[in-house]
Amino acid sequence: MRTSKSGGQYNGAALYSFLLGLGHSEALVQKVLRDAGVDRIDPTRWYDINWAMEIYFAIYEKIGRGAMIAVGKKMIETAPFPPGLDDVKSLLMGLDAAYRMNARAADIGAITCDFDDDNSATLVWTTLGPCPLNIGIIEGCCSRVGAPALVEHGTGGCMDEGGSSCTYLVSF
Repeated sequence: MRTSKSGGQYNGAALYSFLLGLGHSEALVQKVLRDAGVDRIDPTRWYDINWAMEIYFAIYEKIGRGAMIAVGKKMIETAPFPPGLDDVKSLLMGLDAAYRMNARAADIGAITCDFDDDNSATLVWTTLGPCPLNIGIIEGCCSRVGAPALVEHGTGGCMDEGGSSCTYLVSF
């Protein structure tokens, strides 16, 4: 599991929207929250970033890769984004700003986006959280504006397996 070394904070609203994406698994959500020492997430509060990431990874271990991608897509339906992001390119370019709206610390990582042409991009993530969640978030951004996407994990390693970043090749 990747964690922040700076003792940063994570927005309860983002964690809450993740849990809403698991609405079909209420018993699982309650168990994970109990194991984390709480009975609910307050969307108006900021939480310790390491604690929040433990919840993401605990759920990932229980539901698997495919379900985690689906949850990432569902999160994006309700996630707050900076204003003016209304097409695929602006949404993908805005992912770093959106991430920074929900995580604050000196070393939370970053999301970079470079467009290869009019219908594809390469995104590099050095952020916290499970890799399949990132894939779902990218797919969700594209579908949010009606652009079906193919997201492939690039070469060069995966942060879930100890790599320093995850690279995603996106066609839309």
